[in-house]
Amino acid sequence: MNIIRLIFVSIAVFLVSTASAESAVLKVGNGGFKTINAALGKAKPGDTVEVNGGTYAEILKLDKKIHIKGVNNPVIVSKGGNIVDILSSDVTFEGFTLKYEGKHVTEDVAVAIHGGTMGVRIQNNIFKNVMFGVKVLESFDTAITDNVIEGVDDKDESNRGTCITAVGTLNLEVSGNKVTSCRDGIYMEVSHYSTVTGNEVTKSRYAIHTMWVDSGNFSDNTVIDNLVGMAIMYTKHTVINRNVAVGNKTHGLLINQTIRSEINENISIGNSKGIFLYNSIEDEVKSNLIMNNNIGIHSWGGSEENKVTGNSLIDNEVQVKYVAAKDQEWSGNYWSDYLGWDMTGKGTGDMPYESNTVVDHIFWRYPLAKLLYSSPAMHVLKIIEKQFPILKVPKVTDKAPSMVPFHKDWKALKAKYEKYQPANYHIDSVKLSNTGGM
Repeated sequence: MNIIRLIFVSIAVFLVSTASAESAVLKVGNGGFKTINAALGKAKPGDTVEVNGGTYAEILKLDKKIHIKGVNNPVIVSKGGNIVDILSSDVTFEGFTLKYEGKHVTEDVAVAIHGGTMGVRIQNNIFKNVMFGVKVLESFDTAITDNVIEGVDDKDESNRGTCITAVGTLNLEVSGNKVTSCRDGIYMEVSHYSTVTGNEVTKSRYAIHTMWVDSGNFSDNTVIDNLVGMAIMYTKHTVINRNVAVGNKTHGLLINQTIRSEINENISIGNSKGIFLYNSIEDEVKSNLIMNNNIGIHSWGGSEENKVTGNSLIDNEVQVKYVAAKDQEWSGNYWSDYLGWDMTGKGTGDMPYESNTVVDHIFWRYPLAKLLYSSPAMHVLKIIEKQFPILKVPKVTDKAPSMVPFHKDWKALKAKYEKYQPANYHIDSVKLSNTGGM
């Protein structure tokens, strides 16, 4: 058996070394081929095409295994249409600037990765003035890494294209990219087992937007100054950790129908809503810093049985907006408006923190009731609840509120992001004077 295995290993090594010996490097510019397409026409599968710096007005179709590499940042310009179509597996495209000139056609795609391909790598490129930057359809083991993608900033958000699109992929990696001025920075649909990490998305409609993407890792991203930061929808067994969501006009983290997932160690500052949980169950929401939002955590639409602990909720207009049919217990969080005390020195408050009053509940459930805000009836309800706590509405209760924030650097982070103030996008997110502090 060992002899047979040795024979197979020897054959494999021989084949690899033979393939390596046969591969060639074809150069474009500086005395080499005059055009990229001329070099591609001569290249054999497995060859490398090195393109020297300069400006090239070409349309590329990569239909063989090839490594096409820009040296000294060559620029490929186009007036419309797809610039690069990738129709083969095992293609690496790196080191280029792709730039559109003139007016856009709606469906312009700088790099289109077609269905059925595997092992495609798009890395270290710069995209300028693009409608759609990279679009991946029904591909496997694709990596889009360390690119800079700039959309069309002179168009309204809804009239731009999506900078990175993935539909029907498996094992996709999107990491280290800087993306700005898109409709959606990164949009993914039915793309399971994806890794979306270390990206920075700004000035877009949705920074990171997913639909029906299971078992993904969406961590260590920075989403600043978008309409929506991260919108993770219809997913299970997903990791959403250590992201920074700052100054987004609506939601920092929008978690919709997300089941048995982690939402941990995120920083959400200066958004309209820090974290919005909608119809999401059995999730862990732990160790997040949620600060200076109109609403800290909005839990709605059947979001139950979630473990919410170790979070620091600091200076949000409304710490928790909770509308549901039954109470939820979120124990072991820090609430900056907690008015209780710690007589025993154990580090947690002696009385529970409760999320909302009867009057809050009425206003949130029936918005038109705000017309009665100054009425005697509402003031009577407020007094009755305080003096005779027999009126009950479903609440979030923390039976062991921490007396100090869990995040030691919260003051430094508040100062760092001071210019990002919540947009007050949702008209129902202003703290009412009747809420007191609990």
